[in-house]
Amino acid sequence: MANKQQLGNSIKIKRCRNDLVHGLDDVTINNMVDRLLSQSFINDEEKNVIQAEDTEQEKARKLLDVIHRKVESQDKQNKSKIFDGFVKCLREHNPSLASTVENADDSVPNDESVPNDELNINNILEHVKHIDLSEKLLNRILKHMGSGWESVAAELGIESIKIDNVRQDNPYCTRNQKFEAFNSWRKKQAHGRGALTKLIKAINRFSDHCNIDMNDVCKSIEDFLKEEMEE
Repeated sequence: MANKQQLGNSIKIKRCRNDLVHGLDDVTINNMVDRLLSQSFINDEEKNVIQAEDTEQEKARKLLDVIHRKVESQDKQNKSKIFDGFVKCLREHNPSLASTVENADDSVPNDESVPNDELNINNILEHVKHIDLSEKLLNRILKHMGSGWESVAAELGIESIKIDNVRQDNPYCTRNQKFEAFNSWRKKQAHGRGALTKLIKAINRFSDHCNIDMNDVCKSIEDFLKEEMEE
C-alpha cells in the first residue's frame, strides 16, 4: 500500500494534471524524461512511448501517467524520490508550474466531496469477486471507457508495446484497440477468476483519465448478470 507521503504526492499530481498538460513544453518534457531515465526511475521503453507522441500535450499526458503510476506504486523502493526528481526538474524549467505542484492541496477528500462510486468501491469489489470476466462482459464495460484507457491498461501491467501494436492494427477503431489490449490481458488471468476485481480497481484509480463513471460500470455488470440468469 502507498504510504501517506506517496498518497499526498499522487493527489498533487492528479489535481495539477490539467495545468501540467498545458504547461509542459517539449524541452522540459525531454529533459525530464532523460533525467528520470538516468536515475532509473523509468526505462527505455517508457521513454520511447512518451516521445513517440505527436504533440506536447500528448507527451505530457504520457509522462504524467508514468509518474503518477510510479508514485502510487505499491513498491516502496523509490518511495517519493521520483516525485522529488520530477518537481526539481520542473523547477529548473518552469518555477511557476513547480510551485503550483508543490503547493497543491494534498489532503484526502472528505466523505462530502467523494463521489458515490468511490465511497462504494469496496462494496462493488465484494459483490463481483466471484464473477468471471468473460469477453462479453469485458466488451460491455469497455464501451464506457473513453480516451485515456491506456492508463488503465498500464495499471494492469499491459505492456506499452502491446498498446502500440493494437493501435497500429486498428488505427481507426478505438473500440477494437481497447478490446484487443484488455482481452489479451484477460486471457492471461486464471480462467478470468479475479480479473474483474483487478479491472475495476484499475478503472476506479484512473477513472478521471479515461472519462468513465463507475456507476455505468456497475450497471453494465448488473445488466449482464440479469441477462445471464434469464437465458
